[in-house]
Amino acid sequence: MATPSGCDVATLTQALQSGDPDQQMQALDACSAVLTDPTLWYWLIGLTLFCALVGALIGKYKHAVVRDMLLGLALGPIGWGISLLLPKVVPKPPCRACGKPVEAGDKYCRHCGAALGTASNRLNP
Repeated sequence: MATPSGCDVATLTQALQSGDPDQQMQALDACSAVLTDPTLWYWLIGLTLFCALVGALIGKYKHAVVRDMLLGLALGPIGWGISLLLPKVVPKPPCRACGKPVEAGDKYCRHCGAALGTASNRLNP
């Protein structure tokens, strides 16, 4: 019987169907060697960080750096597409009294209780 030369689906299927324990161990050892190769992990980590960086750049444009960086980190190019389809985050205006962000329609600050007045007064102190 031929010994398996690499780690692919055909080799693994052939080794598992052969019933030969030595051939099965050789196939599993070959696959373990491929999966524990440091070069593979360097490329994988580098590609993941690149995807996170591109996501963060998209997030900088959309005012949602963390959200889009995590999407790029977790989903790669699919996360970039999702980031581009999500709406742009509108920053909340700050309260004139305490400086903390408040919702656009609030009449009173939920942090300090100060009256916010109209939207034009809040945006132009």
